[in-house]
Amino acid sequence: MKNTVVFLFFILCFLEYSNAQKIFGFAENYFCAFDLAERVPDTLITFSNNTGSSLGFKASIDRFNGRYFIGGNIPGQSGYFHIITLGDNSIESFYLFPTNIEYDFIRNRIIYEANGNLYSINLQTMQESFLGEIENWNSTIWGQVRTYLPQTNQYFYVRNDDPYVGDPYFLLVNGYNAEIECQVIVEDNNGSHYTPNGLTTNIYSSEILGHRNGRYGIVSPCEGTTTKLSTISDYQAHLNRQMTVFNHQDSTYIIPYLSNNYNGKKYAIVDVYNDQILETFNQPWSGEMDLQQIYDKPIAPLIFFQDTLFVPFGSNYKWYRNDTLIGQTEENFWIPQVSGYYKAKVDFREYTTYSTELFILVTSIPNKSPVSSITIYPNPASDFINVHSDKPNINKIQIFDISGLKIIERSCKNRMSEKINLGDFNQGTYCIIIKTSDKKYFNQTVIKQ
Repeated sequence: MKNTVVFLFFILCFLEYSNAQKIFGFAENYFCAFDLAERVPDTLITFSNNTGSSLGFKASIDRFNGRYFIGGNIPGQSGYFHIITLGDNSIESFYLFPTNIEYDFIRNRIIYEANGNLYSINLQTMQESFLGEIENWNSTIWGQVRTYLPQTNQYFYVRNDDPYVGDPYFLLVNGYNAEIECQVIVEDNNGSHYTPNGLTTNIYSSEILGHRNGRYGIVSPCEGTTTKLSTISDYQAHLNRQMTVFNHQDSTYIIPYLSNNYNGKKYAIVDVYNDQILETFNQPWSGEMDLQQIYDKPIAPLIFFQDTLFVPFGSNYKWYRNDTLIGQTEENFWIPQVSGYYKAKVDFREYTTYSTELFILVTSIPNKSPVSSITIYPNPASDFINVHSDKPNINKIQIFDISGLKIIERSCKNRMSEKINLGDFNQGTYCIIIKTSDKKYFNQTVIKQ
């Protein structure tokens, strides 16, 4: 039996890169934008009443296609979940109630935690799905204490630091099934827990950035730590409902904060990787712009996940190997079969960009892993697939579509084989996750013809 091994090397291609850098958010009864380069504020939408009282930290952005997602009450709009299309400022509203919103740019879905449960919203069908129970802990606390890594499909948040339930935890959660991948007590720092807020993600490196009391760093969830770099000198407090952002065009971490020098509300532009505070300056609108999200139109990251290459959701995907066009798809994934340098060219709503580039070396070696002794056949399949193991250790089978929606979950109780009917499935690619009796996982993509 053979197994495919893939080696990846990351190469960044700066091609067709846009230089737009705007932060969007709400100020009193306005939806507005702030141009970081020109320092020019712009009022985009005026509402009849103040929008900020019930919005919390319930916002995210599709930074590739300019869609701003928000949960809350907006005057003149029905429903509790809204999508603002940047550019024409049109608003779509839905009777959905997400909190702690994060955008999954690979699967074009919203993923969020509410009352200890993990949910998703498919943005093509607007179907809401229950992914699983995490714990009955409420992470909706001031300080923007969650973020999401589409590259690894991991939702990260900090458990509420409640004296009645013990020490605060870092939780890293599987974005398919809500299973906790690590649960680590936050490090103790001079008698108190160093629990960072203002969490955001570098989409190229998957690093999580955060700050605590004006001191910023890189968060290591499964170690419970945050690197402690420089401190913003006039920092007094994190601002309620103001969210940090990471600008991928210049790799800077942008922190809104309340100054202790009577200068009001400010931004700090921070280079985390060189440990430099590049600049601090006063915010527009007297610092009342809540729920900041940056539309920086970044290069598309090329991501290898479960034997498949993905780029962010857009349109008209062209795929290249060794700079030669090898195909064009209507979906944002490609399964590599041959070694080479891979990249894609993606059309987004306002711009086109090549992706980053990955070198993939595909070789075949003897399969020695007890987990990889599981086989799934036929692949591609039309009607049925068979899951077979060389020993009775199959405990659970889950199948997800490309948006992350769970299609099937089957408990098997130490079976050697299972037959699954795909007859009612739409044509496309599906992810199969198999959990064994020794708590190991086997992942494989299957194509339904």
